[in-house]
Amino acid sequence: MSAGAGTASLELPGGFALESGERLPSVTVAHRTWGRLDAGGTNAVLVCHALTGSADVDGWWGALLGPGRALDPDRDFVVCSNVLGGCYGTTGPTSPRPGGHGRWGGDFPAVSVRDIVRVQAALLDALGVKRLRLVVGGSLGGMQV
Repeated sequence: MSAGAGTASLELPGGFALESGERLPSVTVAHRTWGRLDAGGTNAVLVCHALTGSADVDGWWGALLGPGRALDPDRDFVVCSNVLGGCYGTTGPTSPRPGGHGRWGGDFPAVSVRDIVRVQAALLDALGVKRLRLVVGGSLGGMQV
């Protein structure tokens, strides 16, 4: 599977240590944003998707996203990233294995919810977010919140 239309990718600098003690040599984070980050970096809203979801908030929570709605791009900088270990563009089993030897597949290390959240925090830092106004999600997204 691949990331949806409008999805951007960010390569996190350096490797990424997992809670298990294993280390990923690199991590790419696929994500989508709506709206603009204010000068202070304080109007960000993080949306965390469910286990089988993707960063396409407009597709699965479209009724909540838009001017005058709960997730208002005229007011908020809305961010949603695809989870670490998922299949929508963030590093996971379908990603190329380091060294160009096929894909990770079943050799991809287990990740924890904390690992997923730490990757999101690194993405937010890279985007210039200083403070979140709101974090919301259902299912696995609720566990991240």
